[in-house]
Amino acid sequence: MNEKSPYFLTDAQLAAEIERCEYCAEKPCKEGCPADCSPADFIMAVKVGEKSDYRRAAAVIMGSNPLGGVCGAVCPDRHCMKVCSRSEFDRSINIPAVQATIIQRAKEMGVMPEFEKPRPNGKRLAVVGGGPAGYGAAAVLMQKGYQVDIYEKDDRCGGMCTLIPGCRLDQAVLKSDLEFFRTLGEVAIHQQEVEDPKKLLDKGYDAVIVPTGLSVPIKLGIPGEELVSYGLDFLKNPAAYPAEGKCVAVVGGGGIAADVAEVAAEQGAKQVELFALEKMSELPMTAKELSGLLKLGVHVNGRVRVTSVAKKGKAIAGIKTLKVTLPDGV
Repeated sequence: MNEKSPYFLTDAQLAAEIERCEYCAEKPCKEGCPADCSPADFIMAVKVGEKSDYRRAAAVIMGSNPLGGVCGAVCPDRHCMKVCSRSEFDRSINIPAVQATIIQRAKEMGVMPEFEKPRPNGKRLAVVGGGPAGYGAAAVLMQKGYQVDIYEKDDRCGGMCTLIPGCRLDQAVLKSDLEFFRTLGEVAIHQQEVEDPKKLLDKGYDAVIVPTGLSVPIKLGIPGEELVSYGLDFLKNPAAYPAEGKCVAVVGGGGIAADVAEVAAEQGAKQVELFALEKMSELPMTAKELSGLLKLGVHVNGRVRVTSVAKKGKAIAGIKTLKVTLPDGV
């Protein structure tokens, strides 16, 4: 992996980031990780760079998170990086990129870890939702000896990860992570929508877990909203919302808004403007997401609230906005 890649670190970049790690005894990076993964441990494990080291480092990552490759590619920098000790005197280690690179190299070397399969405990559980939360729940349950069935309404698993544009996540990474998950044990995946999870108990399951994530868009409740398109719908099928030559307004300042704005710009939109309550320095985006927007010429309007959508017949004629001031600490 010596060639420069938009997804992974080069040999020199990886070595430089590994060398900067202080291997803190307190491991603040582990405490900052929502998946309880320890960057200090997987960085220390891979320091020598042998195949066996990549296996050990990948085991630390995948033992905490079955989608370790995906997480490394798109995890926000406000978790482990924010509490990295190096941030106190120069800059945080680029932990997500190090993680993504370690997992990719372990896959290429054929040294992904093999976890010992626990003794079955005789209980059978259903997990509703085949996204990151569903796979995470299933992985934890399987490691405790449960037989797990996953119910996913879409024709492929991965949930929101399948909607992340290729500029940020190589879908091959998601595919290989999902394939690795199957090595944890036997799991049945049913392509079926579950309207009433309680009814699954009638099929003999001992329990039902519903980790379905946040798939319902938050509505603004403003006049003219019936004419707008929602971000998730756009990302699921961008071809159904052609943006070429059009002026596109994106309302929101998070990751989904960034993805929508980038895809619209790449489609050839005449102009893309993003409207957010936060000013640019406050946007809940990673540096990579914000950089991608600016490179594509997306105009960011901060401290703005969209109050209504103006219409002309059945078409959108424009939007009305209001400058806002946020209270201190928000």
